[in-house]
Amino acid sequence: MNRTTAATCLMMLLSLCCCSAPKPKAPFAPQRIISVVPNVTEMLFAFGLGDKVIAVGDYDQFPPEVAAKQRIGGLLNPNLEKIIELRPDLVITYGTQDVLRDRLQSVGIAMYPFIHGNVEHTLQFMLDLGHAVRADARAGQVVQEIRNTFDRVRAKAPPVRPKVLLVHNRGAGMLGSFYSVGSQAFQHDLIEIAGGQNLFGDIDRETIQPTLEEVIRRKPDIIIETLSSIRNDREIAQRKKDWETLGLARGRVYIESENYLLVPGPRLNLAARKFSEIIRGN
Repeated sequence: MNRTTAATCLMMLLSLCCCSAPKPKAPFAPQRIISVVPNVTEMLFAFGLGDKVIAVGDYDQFPPEVAAKQRIGGLLNPNLEKIIELRPDLVITYGTQDVLRDRLQSVGIAMYPFIHGNVEHTLQFMLDLGHAVRADARAGQVVQEIRNTFDRVRAKAPPVRPKVLLVHNRGAGMLGSFYSVGSQAFQHDLIEIAGGQNLFGDIDRETIQPTLEEVIRRKPDIIIETLSSIRNDREIAQRKKDWETLGLARGRVYIESENYLLVPGPRLNLAARKFSEIIRGN
């Protein structure tokens, strides 16, 4: 599985997490934390707790310091024995990992479930997580910095709101199968904050797989393809040509490899600025 496919699958799986999951509070400031959730790992480092993170999931890539951390599996294959062996004070899991939750509870290890949602849910989760790990002040600061960026981005929004198609997981030279986002996705909120209209903002879902015919009918003004990496200029040119041969968004097709466009977390401010630059044509 390549990183682009993995990122898309991760987004789809995260959408299953329950937003009403309990928010336990550790009885003391945890000193040994394991996170199997990439964006929560980012949050912990942003809160200044990187030295307390003793292990992470297989797909954690940011910040660079995670490269030195032990790996304990991912969403579908967490290594229960290794997690228990590391003697963590707290384990951050996805809300859907029931087997892992039950096993951790059976051995007396505290667990904090990741609650997935739109931008507001993500910001609230950061505050809740900060409270649980005794980092309220830093969590509040991170969230406020993000909100300040949103305010600056909104102030620069163009007077006419262009229609924006966000694309994930499309093979270069192939237009038959790809994913986009509906109104429940955090990218939907960021596109709106930046002054655009999500092309599929009327669909009350997070991840969708639209037909090419529907995309053509809706006539996007801007197309943004998100990739985990870009191999070369030839690939970029091919991806742009795929859309332009259909007469879609001529001159406004963008191929972006920043992974913060796929991860709701402390880099939401960077994502908002990137969407703003694209939508304004800067």
